[in-house]
Parts: sequence; C-alpha cells; structure tokens
Amino acid sequence: MLTYTIRRLILAIPTLLFISFIIFIIVKLSPSDPTANLPLTIPPEVREQIRDSLGVNDPIFVQYLKWLKLMMWDEPLHLIDGWFGTELAPPDTPGSRIISYQTRSPVMDLIMQRMPQTLWVVGTSYIVGILIALPLGIISAYKQYSIFDQLGTFISMLGFSVPTFFTGVLFIVIFSVWIDQDSIFWLPSVYDTTLEVVDWDTFVLQFRQMIMPVMVLGLFNASQISRYMRASMLDNLNQDYVRTARAKGLGERTVVLVHVLRNSMIPVVTVIALNVPAVFGGAIITEQVFKVNGIGQLLIVAIQAGDVPVVQTVSFIFAVLIVLFNLFADILYGILDPRIRYD
Repeated sequence: MLTYTIRRLILAIPTLLFISFIIFIIVKLSPSDPTANLPLTIPPEVREQIRDSLGVNDPIFVQYLKWLKLMMWDEPLHLIDGWFGTELAPPDTPGSRIISYQTRSPVMDLIMQRMPQTLWVVGTSYIVGILIALPLGIISAYKQYSIFDQLGTFISMLGFSVPTFFTGVLFIVIFSVWIDQDSIFWLPSVYDTTLEVVDWDTFVLQFRQMIMPVMVLGLFNASQISRYMRASMLDNLNQDYVRTARAKGLGERTVVLVHVLRNSMIPVVTVIALNVPAVFGGAIITEQVFKVNGIGQLLIVAIQAGDVPVVQTVSFIFAVLIVLFNLFADILYGILDPRIRYD
C-alpha cells in the first residue's frame, strides 16, 4: 500500500501541472485589469508601472512559470513559517508572493483568513450529512418498500432536487422571519464571522448561527449519499456470502453491520471522498445566502472584480483537493476489502 501511495503521489505531479496550466490560461484570457478598480485620477504611466510591478505585461508563459513557482514552492513555505514559526520562505519582496489585485495582499493570507469559517460550516455539514445518510441508507435497504423506506426515499429525492439557495432562503423565512426573536426556535439569518467563542453564551450563539447553513448543506449531502448507501446495500443483501453467513447461525445484526456493510461501503466511500471538493464548491452559494465570510464569498467577489490571482489560486486548491481525495478513496478500498491489493 505504501508503494502504491508513493507512486500515485508521484503521478499526481504531472496531473496537477497540467491542471494548473489550464486554469492559468483560462482565467488569464478573461478580460481583467489589475488597475481597473483604481481611481480614474491616476495617470496612465502610473497604471503601466503598476502592471509592470505585478508582471501583467510579461509574456504569458513567463507569467505562468512565475505563478507556478510561487504556488508550488514559495506560498507553501510561507504557510509553514506561519504555522510553525520557521524562516524557510524568502523575504516578502515584490514578486515573492501571489498578490490580490483588489486588496494588494498575499492571496494565501486571504484564503487562510477565510478558511476557518468555511471549514466550520462545510466540514460540520458534511459530517452531519454522513451521519444522517449512512443509517438512513442501511435501514431503508434492510426494510425495502417499508414506510420508513418510502419516507426516506421521498426526503432524499426532495433534498437532492431542491437547490441549496432555495432551501437556505426557505429556512431563513421560517426560522428568522416567521418565528419571533424571543422564541428558542429563532435562528440568526446572518452568520457573524467576527464572533469569538470565549464563554458558554458565545458558544451557544455560535451553535445557533451554524444550525441553518449546516442543515442546508447537510440535507443536500445526506440525500445523495443515502441513495448510494441504499443501492449498495441492496446489491449485497442478496449475495451468496450473506446466505452462507446466515446459514452458519450468525446473528442478523452481525450479518448486516459486519459482512454486508463492509462490502457495501466500497462504492459509498468513492462518493464521500470525491464529494468533498464538490461540497466546497457547493458551499459558495450557501455562504452567499447566509453571509458566511468564507472562501466561497472570497471567490465570488474575486470573480466579480476580475481578481485573477485569487480566482486562479482558489481554483487550483480545489483541483488539489480532487486529486488528493481520489487517492484517499483508493487507499480506503484496500482497507475495507482485503481482496484489493495495489502492491
């Protein structure tokens, strides 16, 4: 397994290089100007100097190589320095960081500022979605065509069919508008990203403001995963090894939760692992609805303002997540099924 993991990581390098080039070219070809948001009183020659300092006037292939070096080497070193207090990265000089056109701040610093809010909302919602989906899919498959199965199918189809922006607005109308603010069921419609949890009261407030965005994303995630879980369980419940296990006198709980569930989790793991980057992308809309000051909002604002470095960096991070979680899913295959060997 270790050899396979190392081989996959090595093969991921040319994949990410190709993806980075496509992302850079597509975003770079968009009509954007780093001086577009500056005051009109700035002379043209000063604007041209600003473009030169940002490297916009360089040949596009030179720009790509500079951006790739910063993205793959310098920026990770700056992150390591910030986390562990080391001094591995080169000093902050013009051209040593990926700079946002809007804020004139390093893009990676902006992402790290927004990352905790996104991880709180997206990470919690995904965990909640998995915790709801797995039992729902298992019970629905075991009690096929029962009332529970029919109800679970209806809720899953409804949750997967209704877009998150509609569900978010619906939750706001119900829990923030219709319900009185003095009620314990009232929930804040705007996510306060400046809130610091220092005592019990602030913890309760943080919990309350997370309920709606987490449930909106969690319902959407649970709807898809539960359908895969149910279908996979149904495929395995009628297999010969299940009848053999029952014939040996094993308890029904052991048969279902040990033998059937372990084999059924293999395709579900693929969905769970590969959906992680998609959840970050889908959270962009939810962050806009609830005003969560996360990576999604940063990307939307950057697109609207033509902030090319931010769009390129966030898009490349999503690509890295996809490649890494593909590898993670393949490794889990070998853990769940001993018959799968990569070495």
